[in-house]
Amino acid sequence: MLFLKECKKVLFSLTFLIYIITVFAMYYTQFQGDCDTPLEKPLPNQSDYGMTAKEIPEILMPSAIESLVNRYLSNSYPAYPMGFYKDVHLNEKKKNKMAEIITEISGITKQELDNFTYSEEGTMTVGANGMMQYNEPEIPSVNIPKTLTYKRFRELMDKADKIIGGGSEYNDNNIVENFSLVPKTYEDALEEYNKFFDDDKITGAYARLYCDYMGIVLAILPVFVAVSFTSLDKKSRMEQLAYSRKISSAKLVFTRYASLVLMMIIPVIITAFIAHITVKSLYPENTTDNFAIIKNALIWLVPNIMFSTAVGMIITELISGIIAIFIQGTLWFGSIFAGTGSLTGSINKFTLVPRHNSLYGADVFKAEHSDFVFNRIFFTVLSLTMILITAFIYEQKRGGKFNGLDISFKNIKSKSET
Repeated sequence: MLFLKECKKVLFSLTFLIYIITVFAMYYTQFQGDCDTPLEKPLPNQSDYGMTAKEIPEILMPSAIESLVNRYLSNSYPAYPMGFYKDVHLNEKKKNKMAEIITEISGITKQELDNFTYSEEGTMTVGANGMMQYNEPEIPSVNIPKTLTYKRFRELMDKADKIIGGGSEYNDNNIVENFSLVPKTYEDALEEYNKFFDDDKITGAYARLYCDYMGIVLAILPVFVAVSFTSLDKKSRMEQLAYSRKISSAKLVFTRYASLVLMMIIPVIITAFIAHITVKSLYPENTTDNFAIIKNALIWLVPNIMFSTAVGMIITELISGIIAIFIQGTLWFGSIFAGTGSLTGSINKFTLVPRHNSLYGADVFKAEHSDFVFNRIFFTVLSLTMILITAFIYEQKRGGKFNGLDISFKNIKSKSET
């Protein structure tokens, strides 16, 4: 009875209504557009099959080295060390270390680097046709030593990434995608297309894309519902009545948490079912995995809902709802912009929002599958742990032993005045 009452309270709350609208809006504005037309089979002799990342040392090495020299001359290194963009400027000590790396991989000495006149904006000159044309910034001539092995090159790139502070374009996880993009051949495109049908059974590919889009909003929206729900007793001045209930704190908190999570899963299941029907109708003559989208939605997206809800409950109970939203928003923003902007092939063990924004790349996802499984289990366990702590906090407040942390602006101001 308590669980049903809590579900009913969630159902008729304004924040939950907004949650439902936003979930469906995300589905129709983002995912639905990818279901307008079926994928077309690549044909021989097409002018363009797109680009693909391949680890080809002959392409990767000169491209990355020229980039590093360019960054050194401007002393500006874009990076995402903690998920946030940062324009890194090295001090003299770190510049010397970076110069040593550049010398070893390019043959350019520090003296040549420091004496080179560099224009970050490039130059404008008059072309042969009399029109003004833009010239890319010049850098010293790069001559890769014949003694430099590819293994040593990767070690030095990893060292350069650590000097920058991590999360740079030279990071071991991102360097191939950043500096070794090559045009797809007909054979490459055809192989991808065949894997879409044979390995993914069509719906497997759409399941990843669906979860990619929906995971973005489901890692942030639940915190608003949870904050509103957890703050309900305080807003209606029913806090003391809640504390005096005979039901145990653990049962009350876990029941509330379960009702929140279950109610927020329902719109996800509905949109996943709609997605399956839509994809199925798009490929009526092909065999599909009938459970792929719903199964992936539960495994991929439920931990997002659980974690965001748990953060909302524990921080609201401990401090305030505003702080809960701020903390989850920071975690969400950091996860969305983690790495170097890669939307496919960048899932790691502690990424809150796993991304795979492509109908292709089944082999890439398989390579990351163990990290993905660990990731989802990690956030599930962490969420349940936070709810257990929330129950403990609630029990302490119920017994009058703890009233939360008052860090409101009013309280801070009164303390500063005294």
